[in-house]
Amino acid sequence: MKLGIPIRQLNRRIRQYQEKGKAAFIHGNYGRKPVNCLSTEINNKIVTLYQTKYQDFNFMHFTQFLNEFEGINVYYSTVYQLLSQAEVDSPPKIQKATRRDRTKAKYRLKHPEAAKTETEQTADLSLVHKYVSSILGTYHINNATGVIVDAWFAWQETLEGYYHVFYQILENYGIPYRFKTDNRTVFNYNSSNKKDDTMDVLTRLGYACKQLGTEIVITSVSQVKGMVERANQTFQGRLKQEFRIAQINDIETANDYLLNTFVPDFNENNNLVCFNNHTKCLVIEAFDKQRFITVDDEIYFMREIPKNVKYSPD
Repeated sequence: MKLGIPIRQLNRRIRQYQEKGKAAFIHGNYGRKPVNCLSTEINNKIVTLYQTKYQDFNFMHFTQFLNEFEGINVYYSTVYQLLSQAEVDSPPKIQKATRRDRTKAKYRLKHPEAAKTETEQTADLSLVHKYVSSILGTYHINNATGVIVDAWFAWQETLEGYYHVFYQILENYGIPYRFKTDNRTVFNYNSSNKKDDTMDVLTRLGYACKQLGTEIVITSVSQVKGMVERANQTFQGRLKQEFRIAQINDIETANDYLLNTFVPDFNENNNLVCFNNHTKCLVIEAFDKQRFITVDDEIYFMREIPKNVKYSPD
């Protein structure tokens, strides 16, 4: 009862002990290195790459670039464990308490050459950050699937920029049913308290939407546009890092990278596929408890949708 094994297994263990002694209780794989274990050289390379080339990436973003561009196929959990053991933070997603504790733990005097190298890297990063912060990005998200349906960089948030993104939607997805956006003059010609309901005056973009049958819902409450607001943080935490790696320094190249590289990769890694009720499928559970689903000879990765709670755990 204490060992939690049946009597038959217990008798087998006793016989093994009588024949081999204590060695009978040692697992057969003891001392063997797992076949999927990374070498020390690769582990050190991952840490070095993050500290030198990808120092401003978050861990998930860094893992994707390792798999795609560095030829190192690893899981997020492996990268997180390696960088955590090396006391490396994950800007900007690390929790404040963790950042504070690690800052205190690794506080020490640095070698002058190392301090000089760090200063040069920080200067380069600030230039890239200044460039990205000086231009405005406009994009829309499909609330049903989480797909980025358009994106465009412009020096000012004007009608021309919205024409570009509207063209992308019409070209790639067709006529949208509704736009849910903020209260800008591009969509609304006047404030709600001064608007005359008897006058059917529309902006140019509003007129275009009316002709196509696209509804415009205007709101200044950020919580109503939660998916866009959250995606905005993701964009800000990834774009400037990828621009630095790709050495992008003009707005034309930025838009080309945005449309042909960033948005397709983002949608491939983050989109959500939904099926109708009673769809016939086969669910597969791997040894690591990860689940997959097959529908019409296509295999999809399953992800548990988090439950909404009334109050934040913090």
